[in-house]
Amino acid sequence: MTRFPPYSAFPELSSDGLLLREFDEADVPAWFARASNPRSSDLSGDPIPESIDTVFAWLERQRERYRRGEGPRWAIVPRGARDSVGGIGLSRLDQGDRTAELGAVVAEAHWGRGLGTAAARLVLAFGFEVMGLREVRADCLVRNSASTRALAKLGFSKIGDIRDYSGGEPGELHALRRS
Repeated sequence: MTRFPPYSAFPELSSDGLLLREFDEADVPAWFARASNPRSSDLSGDPIPESIDTVFAWLERQRERYRRGEGPRWAIVPRGARDSVGGIGLSRLDQGDRTAELGAVVAEAHWGRGLGTAAARLVLAFGFEVMGLREVRADCLVRNSASTRALAKLGFSKIGDIRDYSGGEPGELHALRRS
């Protein structure tokens, strides 16, 4: 497995309709709006930030996690757009087991457009082909049927239940393995 991060610059990923790039300060207002949306926050299991300063602190924590080799988190930017509409990343990297966890959120105004699924395809290809991962896991609330469907489209299989996920709600654990 390639030790992460082996890059001098944050890796950008792209497809015909999407750019995944490093988060920066210009993304903070959109991220704050997404995270402050009660429906989005509820389905992602994320707490609603107290202020925009909380999001600036989050951005610095993401940068520090990347520097420590704990995984990248990309801003999701549709082609032709300037602003990010969500984020996706790999976390909990285990160099020995060659595993990681996938997490993604998309602003409610962009739900149902396939952006999260397209972003996940790019990140999974990077994880398996460049980073040499063997397995990627993802979890979601049982009631988040859109996330469950997206994980199935990506080839994930349910491998277990999470009894105490977000606020005590049941969740599901899914995995995608490559040999």
